Amino acid sequence: MTTTTSVPQRQTRRPAAALRKAKREAQRQADQLTDQITTRGQQQQELAKAAAALTQGYLTQAEVLAWQQQVNARLDALLQHSEQNLGFAEEELAPLGNQLLRLGAERLAQAKANATPCRCSKCDLELQHQKYLSRKIDSRFGPLLIFRRYGQCPGCQQWHFPADAALGLQANAPASPYVQEISAVLVTKMPPEQACAVAQRFGLDLGRCFLDREAHRQGLKAQAARAAFTGQLDSLEGLQKLPRATDGPPIQPFSLVIEIDAWNIRERDDWGLTEQLRQEGKDPSRWHWVYMGTVFRLDHCGQTAGKRAIISQRGYVATRLGIEDLLRHLYREALERGLGQAQDVLVLADGAMWIWNAFDDRFKDARQRLDLWHAEEHLWEVANDLYGKSTPEARAFVTPLLEQLREDQTLEVIQSLTNLKSRLESALSEKVEKQIEYFSNHKNRMHYKELIEARKARDDGTATPEQLLKAQEPLGSGAIESTCRQYQCRFKRTGQFWTTAGDEALMCLETFWRNDRWHVLYPHANHLTRNLPALN
Repeated sequence: MTTTTSVPQRQTRRPAAALRKAKREAQRQADQLTDQITTRGQQQQELAKAAAALTQGYLTQAEVLAWQQQVNARLDALLQHSEQNLGFAEEELAPLGNQLLRLGAERLAQAKANATPCRCSKCDLELQHQKYLSRKIDSRFGPLLIFRRYGQCPGCQQWHFPADAALGLQANAPASPYVQEISAVLVTKMPPEQACAVAQRFGLDLGRCFLDREAHRQGLKAQAARAAFTGQLDSLEGLQKLPRATDGPPIQPFSLVIEIDAWNIRERDDWGLTEQLRQEGKDPSRWHWVYMGTVFRLDHCGQTAGKRAIISQRGYVATRLGIEDLLRHLYREALERGLGQAQDVLVLADGAMWIWNAFDDRFKDARQRLDLWHAEEHLWEVANDLYGKSTPEARAFVTPLLEQLREDQTLEVIQSLTNLKSRLESALSEKVEKQIEYFSNHKNRMHYKELIEARKARDDGTATPEQLLKAQEPLGSGAIESTCRQYQCRFKRTGQFWTTAGDEALMCLETFWRNDRWHVLYPHANHLTRNLPALN
């Protein structure tokens, strides 16, 4: 009955004091944050006000003088190290150059932004509720900070940043036009991880995720440009422009060559559901066809000093979206390469029937030629099945058939295979039957004799002008097969998986580069990328 209550009272006071102290600290931090936000807002307003008054991108004499002093100091320091070669000087001086160039580029961009009328590009109306908003841009020389006016269009009710379009900036993207281009170039040639290291080595601090996102964004831009290019076939206005661009009297008659092929790419279909699909009795598909085509003029074919075949100019088409898309893009590319001027069209491919059905649909009047080497492979396949791979007996069997094939005696080849079939057991008989069907399907595409004789006459120096022209024609579809291989070197690396959206966008970028239309995506690169060396 003698217990006291003093101790519990002291224990209840201590938490209350700590709570009051925590509240005071929280209020202090809130006030500090408010002051920081207010100060930052005032600084932004001052920067925006100064930026809005900028009308020229000049550097002051004091800025140039300070930069010159830094460079001279660095040169003096470099001169003291006799063991360092020119490479060290280049490494040390490059960042100093970027400092001054970054400042000049930032001011120029701001002056251009200020000079851009604040009007809606669609409705051509003055924007309302105009304000300034800053934007950070990753440029060739480093980060740039610019302020742009924006406002709401009274017509379409959309908010617009007119200066972004004038500067070549994309919505919600941090890259300058040059960095956009570099991201596209690097990622079309190598995976983003490697591209990141290469970019950093050349002085561009671009992360892997940045490069991956930016390259995909540029791929979507390329797809939109490709759709507009091909879309000329869908409107009367577009069709009226085509003859002016592709028709007219040629300097001399020429033949147009078109080749088609396909290869497989691996994609992440139903990713993570493999076991479930297999339990349901379904076979998860990972490999899909990429369809490709190439177009070139016969008079653009030649040989190097080492007798290596080369094509100086040609067009490319690549798509993962199906045969119909391939034919549409290929036909538009053929028009661009002179389909309206060509005196005749020659198409080459292997024995896949979908290819020839496609040619019949879009190029029904063209001469068709089956790749000679593919046809010979089918004869060798019969010989190897009968006598073993590359044995003397196999060679003795196939040699007369190969000679008949090159002499345009396809019917005799078919008859020889038919006679052979009747003497074979069922397993071999079925294999020979497939080859008979193959040669029967393509017998009208196997015309090689005239071309082979023309090449022999050319090599002997006895060719007529007609034979010289004929000798330029290809016997096989090596041009498109090598192109497929070049694309696969990027898209079919070990462990790679793609999505249709990802691989199509990147292939579209690569095709723009190869077709010498890079300047369509990046006008600033026009004088650099036109007339690039041919990619064979």
